[in-house]
Amino acid sequence: MAQRTSTVRRWWSCVALVGLAVLAGCATGPTHPSLAEAQLPELIPVRDFVASLEATGYHRVSPDGTQLAWQGVQGTRPAIWVRTLGQDDARAYPIRARGFRWTADSRYLAATVDATGDENAHIHAVAVREPGAAWVDLTPFKQTVSHILQTVDGGPDLMVTTNRRDKKLFDLHRVDPRTGSHTVVATNPGNVSGWVVDHQGGLQARVTVAGEVATLQRPDAQATGGWVSSARWDRFDFVRLLEVDAGASHVWAISARGRDKKALVRMGLADGAETVVHATADVDLDHALISQRTHQPLVAYSLPGYPRREVFDPALRERLDALAGGQPAEVSITSMDQAERTMTAVVATDRGSLTYLLPADGPPQLLGESRLRLIENKLATAKPVALTARDGLPLHGYLTLPAGAEARKLPMVLLVHGGPWARDRWAENGANRWMPQFLANRGYAVLQINYRGSSGYGRAFMEKAIGEFAGRMHDDLIDGVQWAVQQGIADPARVAIHGASYGGYSALVGATFTPEVFACAVSFVGVSSLPLFLEKVPPYWEMGIIGWHRYVGDPAKSEDLRNMDARSPLSKVGPQTRPLLIMHGVNDVRVKLEQSELMVQALRKAGRPVDYVTFPGDGHGNQRWPNNLTMYRKTEDFLAQCLGGRSSGFDYYQLGAWAF
Repeated sequence: MAQRTSTVRRWWSCVALVGLAVLAGCATGPTHPSLAEAQLPELIPVRDFVASLEATGYHRVSPDGTQLAWQGVQGTRPAIWVRTLGQDDARAYPIRARGFRWTADSRYLAATVDATGDENAHIHAVAVREPGAAWVDLTPFKQTVSHILQTVDGGPDLMVTTNRRDKKLFDLHRVDPRTGSHTVVATNPGNVSGWVVDHQGGLQARVTVAGEVATLQRPDAQATGGWVSSARWDRFDFVRLLEVDAGASHVWAISARGRDKKALVRMGLADGAETVVHATADVDLDHALISQRTHQPLVAYSLPGYPRREVFDPALRERLDALAGGQPAEVSITSMDQAERTMTAVVATDRGSLTYLLPADGPPQLLGESRLRLIENKLATAKPVALTARDGLPLHGYLTLPAGAEARKLPMVLLVHGGPWARDRWAENGANRWMPQFLANRGYAVLQINYRGSSGYGRAFMEKAIGEFAGRMHDDLIDGVQWAVQQGIADPARVAIHGASYGGYSALVGATFTPEVFACAVSFVGVSSLPLFLEKVPPYWEMGIIGWHRYVGDPAKSEDLRNMDARSPLSKVGPQTRPLLIMHGVNDVRVKLEQSELMVQALRKAGRPVDYVTFPGDGHGNQRWPNNLTMYRKTEDFLAQCLGGRSSGFDYYQLGAWAF
């Protein structure tokens, strides 16, 4: 801790030398009439949302139950910290990681690193019990994507999928972090969408795809290298295989095979037969935790509005319920030791999350707090809402109202999630994370609608989005705005639309297709041309592109191309287009930078107002806090001018952002 404090002091000393005289852009109060007399809470600095030095998270206990690892910072650098449980020997391993896990022997940490945001994802490992150990890149291959599929019991080995050989396909490797050596376990023949591996490193099954059919295959015991098909299902029946049981005769899965809603099932590997173990009638099963010790389900999660969990073990249920304290909360077990007696758990709400250590004996111990939790007393409350679309389809979402303001004719931001095959969530760990609370603190009502095509509400709900980009999917969003206006919550003249990825596309659609509804729009990594987007997706999307063709169209077909052009915001720029703030990561490989560049060119040619910001060193979503600082600052200033909320003005962290 002393080292981190010293580093921070040196950093701020350097910042001071840059010159406090450059301070400009003071905080501005709200100008919208509904906020004039409101008793809004303290204005939260942008830095508290993007660059907290105190927040920690992603705590994971080692399999042997003796060590704890977590994400935090060392000075101002992101790092993974490790300490021995019960001791004060924390040490930092600086790295910017998207996630990490322990090896089964508890001797290594393995982290997934996308250093520049271009999805050139590498696996790095560090031997945490060796003094002076540093991270080693286990997949030092250019322009490849590698993921950790499984750890191997009894040692440090990792089962890794990588597209090193063929950028369109993922082969299965066994990697030894001690030497960095790779053993090719299975080569993808061109149609494998997933591998099923047990905790001993054995390849038990694979899933292949051909057209609209998915096939479960097992190794052929009679022919080396051969495979036997055991089950088939509709490719668009969602099936996610989780854990193989002890005898490798069954696999636990989240499946919507032959049903509308996803359920927890036990699937036979020999014949694909499913036994439903847990399901809900109203929404999909979100995910499930399977015991590696007993090979039985521990917890199943769903999200109808507030989080819901089914805990199968009574003793475990009591422990998790105690953490929730009788209030709505998403209580998730995030790691366990091999005996499954010591574990970590996260309690997430709309105001942040807390992480606890649940020791084998004794009460829970608080390990860390998220950024939002550190400022929870200044935050607003998010509540589930329900409404009906114009065609009768039930819609669900969340509404966050600014604290201290009457819910009457407020300026409002319609915040649209990406995907579109994703969903907004109530707790902090949702797709939009801190943005709802940031906007509410600035004085805005924030509405999030899980429009048709969103996941979580069954296959029929999702498939109602087929062919409906800039159509009924957008109508659902407009219906959400009209609902808020009819409820007296939103000022119809002061509504903005804001989103990233598909949400960014929706923002561009809102500004161009329906300018009468929105006063302005904010698009981050948004699609402006659907044909150009699908023509330039990453090569490893090859096997999944059929889904996009099904929902949006195939630009290689002339009729689809015309339809896609007609649903592209780039084709709708005109004299009525609303003011736009467009932001984009320079290294984005999903939605290329040219999507925003072409849109900006069209807007400027049409004489329409647009503010354009790019983020170097980031891609489809910002990892670097200086870029996030800029994004939030630009957003609050833009919306203050458009909607009449408040802005914090210059944040002194901006003085130091240049250094990072």
